Amino acid sequence: MGDTHRNQHFASFIKKQFPKIKSVLVVADGKGGLARELARQGLTVRVIEAKPRFKWHDRYGIKYQRGWFTREHKVTEDLIVGMHPDEATAEIIIAATASRKPWAVVPCCLKGEAAKGVLCFKGWLNKLRSLARNQTVLEWQLPISGKNVVLYHK
Repeated sequence: MGDTHRNQHFASFIKKQFPKIKSVLVVADGKGGLARELARQGLTVRVIEAKPRFKWHDRYGIKYQRGWFTREHKVTEDLIVGMHPDEATAEIIIAATASRKPWAVVPCCLKGEAAKGVLCFKGWLNKLRSLARNQTVLEWQLPISGKNVVLYHK
């Protein structure tokens, strides 16, 4: 499922684009791969995951929180990110915009309340951009196979 190096490439992108951040909230990190990559790069990481697919305990300096991420979550970290976060994609953007936090997502499938009525991936990207009210949304392509477009705001 997906490129096996996607977490390394996304973590490198995050470190390069957001060089001053010290803490990251990673949303929907099923196997915990992105969190581990970011922790290896010296960042403090918190993960919110509804269906974790790894042993559930804090490790590698990463704090894990079981549950669904919604726009109502309190975000204390410097940055919110999601690699193929499914239903949480729009929620990340909405929460970050409301909290005035930078964010980065690599959208994949059209899921969640915000995806209703969206017919194609290009339309989904446009819808996600529109959720970042009054923010400049930048775009980057990761050198991975599969869904590789990063939408982000600094």
